[in-house]
Amino acid sequence: MKNFKKIKEKFNQLSQQEKDNFLQDIYNFSKDTKLFLENRLLGGNDDVFIKAIEKETIGKVYKKGLPGTPNGVKVNSIIVKAKKSGVSIDALMKLERLAYRGFIEFLNEFGGGPESFDEMADKHMENYLILVRDNIKSEKERNDIFQDMKKYLLKKNNMYTDSLDDVFKEITGISVDR
Repeated sequence: MKNFKKIKEKFNQLSQQEKDNFLQDIYNFSKDTKLFLENRLLGGNDDVFIKAIEKETIGKVYKKGLPGTPNGVKVNSIIVKAKKSGVSIDALMKLERLAYRGFIEFLNEFGGGPESFDEMADKHMENYLILVRDNIKSEKERNDIFQDMKKYLLKKNNMYTDSLDDVFKEITGISVDR
């Protein structure tokens, strides 16, 4: 942070033209930087993140031909970038939902996967449930989401679902009775 203070001082010493040129260089630095600036300052790029995570999760599991394996590092990276970019709560919920479902679907379709997929499914499902619990103000809408999720979990009855059931009950107070 001490370098940030120095950078901020130097930036403020620049002329308006130098600031404009500097900002243009930052904007063109990378695709991620451009997306970050556009979303943070202009908004409206939530779909870019949603499409990216959909491609990395469900898109890989159900792609035509040889299915792929979701990359947990990429999934987490997309969500972190989306958060830093200031996506809407709705978009963040969609991202977390696609993340946990991608890992669950992979485990369900292929009967297993990397050990970390169990933990990632739990983590992203927990994040999703907390977002729903804390941000959906309508009790009916929140309960409808929880009941739909319970139905989803009941359909995915295998050895990987025990920890998911526990997370679901911990956050929602609703048991997944099998």
